[in-house]
Amino acid sequence: MKKIIVLSFIILVFCFVAKAQSSFYNIDSIQKIEISINQSNWDYQMDTAVYGAGGYLLVSQVKVNGVLFDSVGIKFKGKSSYDSTRKKNPLHINLDYIHTNANYAGYSDIKLSNEYADPTWVREVLGYKILRNYMDAPQSNFAEVYINGVYYGIYTSDENLNKVFLTKHFYSSGGSYFKSNPINVISGHLPSLIYINSDSANYYDSYEMVSKKSWKDLIDLCDTINNNFTGIEKVLDVDRAIWMLAFNNVTVNLDSYSGLFAQNYYLYRDENARLNPIIWDLNMCFGGFVNTGLGSLTPSTMRSMTPLLHSTNTARPLIKNLLADARFQKMYIAHMRTINNEFFVNNKFDTLAKKLQSIVDTAVQKENYGLYSYSQYQNSLTTNYPNGSSTVPALDSLMMNRASYLQSYSLFMQVPPSISNVVSSPSTISLGNIVTINCDVVNATNVFLGYRNFIEKKFVKIPMYDDGNHNDGAASDGNYGVSITASASLIQYYIYAENANAAMFSPERAEHEFYTITVNIPVAVKGNIVINEFLAKNTSFGVNELGSHEDWIEIYNNTSTPLSLNGLYLTDDYTNPTKYPFPSSTTINAHDILVVFADNGVNSNTYLHTNFKLSGTADMLMLGNGTSSFDSISFSAQLADVSMARCPDGTGNFVAGWPTFNRLNCGNGVGEVVEKNGLIVYPNPASQSIVISHQSLVNTIEIKDILGRTCISILNHKSEIINIEFLPSGIYFIKATDEKGNQLNAKFIKQ
Repeated sequence: MKKIIVLSFIILVFCFVAKAQSSFYNIDSIQKIEISINQSNWDYQMDTAVYGAGGYLLVSQVKVNGVLFDSVGIKFKGKSSYDSTRKKNPLHINLDYIHTNANYAGYSDIKLSNEYADPTWVREVLGYKILRNYMDAPQSNFAEVYINGVYYGIYTSDENLNKVFLTKHFYSSGGSYFKSNPINVISGHLPSLIYINSDSANYYDSYEMVSKKSWKDLIDLCDTINNNFTGIEKVLDVDRAIWMLAFNNVTVNLDSYSGLFAQNYYLYRDENARLNPIIWDLNMCFGGFVNTGLGSLTPSTMRSMTPLLHSTNTARPLIKNLLADARFQKMYIAHMRTINNEFFVNNKFDTLAKKLQSIVDTAVQKENYGLYSYSQYQNSLTTNYPNGSSTVPALDSLMMNRASYLQSYSLFMQVPPSISNVVSSPSTISLGNIVTINCDVVNATNVFLGYRNFIEKKFVKIPMYDDGNHNDGAASDGNYGVSITASASLIQYYIYAENANAAMFSPERAEHEFYTITVNIPVAVKGNIVINEFLAKNTSFGVNELGSHEDWIEIYNNTSTPLSLNGLYLTDDYTNPTKYPFPSSTTINAHDILVVFADNGVNSNTYLHTNFKLSGTADMLMLGNGTSSFDSISFSAQLADVSMARCPDGTGNFVAGWPTFNRLNCGNGVGEVVEKNGLIVYPNPASQSIVISHQSLVNTIEIKDILGRTCISILNHKSEIINIEFLPSGIYFIKATDEKGNQLNAKFIKQ
């Protein structure tokens, strides 16, 4: 069921919240984290937790940029970056450890990394800044950390990959979610995506189930990668996986799937039933980790690390099988070429690195427990430094030389197609119109259009033609065309072209970036849309992006055409009819519903959130254009988890009943049969009488209301027709038994 269609990636937020959220991960400023711990042996307790259950230490308070939080959980994190003999260890701060919903600017988990294997202090922030241009990745910046008034140094602060992150980037948060980090890297149980068998227990040592969904999704992915690779695009976002592998290779990010331990990535299953890779932990990006899994590299050999690393390695089946496919290999090289050209050939990475160092310079100078000296930091862009038995390469020397190597690599020297003059027509498009997309392409044998109508859906790929029959000009003139139907409020698209040796995308950052066509949709008027259902006291039915049970409202489109809600409002106050304005880009599909959480929350690409809350005691709701009401309802005290809903949808009267969050209230339609466990009830809804029947004899029947009170009780049921004329309007639940004593259940709506 479509929830909300938004025309932009930009999340619409209240001004104050937007400013706070953006500032917390503002890459140009340093956050201040002050931790107060009463336990005198806190360091020992936290070290002990690392080697034990890994639990949090409850500390008295934490200040985040001066905002005080009490009763906060804190623990050490990391593996190679943690050492019990160090003063400066990576930290995980849990602001809502005791106080539910405690957060700073919407963030309750703060992940802080030390500069392990990074004398530059900027590898992780720089790596994420580059990566976010090509795939969804955490925000990252810097934080000064104080413990009991003592300055412990400048840390990297990385956004937690929780439900908020998933909802923001994947428009859901309830899918299967796996962290690909082994319990013990030395054990050899690596998250390498090798298929073992169908027993999930054999994957527990290699992956962590973050969600509570299904191990089967991960096992199916491994099975497909290893045994049925032709079906890979059904279970994996392949383009996102290719970007991940391209980034790892270009930046010599070997503490990853591309390196020895095949780790540091997440997999999230979206609503398209595909697992999406998310890169995590870039503290040893740019050569900080040296082992490929096929041997260790030196700063010199890192520069010439082959783009085809693991292309024949059965221990890395994702890389091996992707690179064995001619089209996927060309896409992989195209993505590598884009990253290399945009950040390394032009030395843009060096400008960014120096800018980041200028931000932290003063903070590094006053380090008490830094893993490298200030002098090493000052020379780290051009000088190699030891890290245990290996060597951390100078960032500038490594990447400038690597950029040159890649440019001269044989696969990079193949001439790709060129794509230009990408246009769509007509200039003004309404729903249902035919849209033609054209582009000029040189040196291509195949050209494809990737397009989608909803931001959370996957792209559909169809061929483009240069045959003179697809609004593409004359045959073989280099202009390619294809036509599609404008079936929703937007069209997002990109072009992919290839020849026998190389490929090109337009835009080059596709599928992460794309072209957008806005489709004109009529604005709803009175009679088109109504308030269809609301739950003013929600404890069990429907959760928002944060997994919280908040009150909600559903709007229904009575028409057979998608409608815009631009210029319309919701309010809980007759004297303030414009209290909550719908975002101008909001649309609602034909005969469909739009969920709005009444929780004082923040609008997102998944759900809208009003700037008011419903009252479980007494309140009102009104939908309108600010001057006239389209629909309204006043209500008295509400029961927990009992909604008020129209049935039939859009036209019926409001009746109290069982909530139907994010779905139609009368899914079976007026007059149709509702059947469960073979029990048949009709008509449904009904006003005077119902018929209850079963394939065998029904003995006892009990009809209860939503409060569990028995309204009708029949022993030795003989008649098929039961009079319900005297029952108040609402939803009722039927419990019956057949002649063998089996329990049968159903429900019906009394109009």
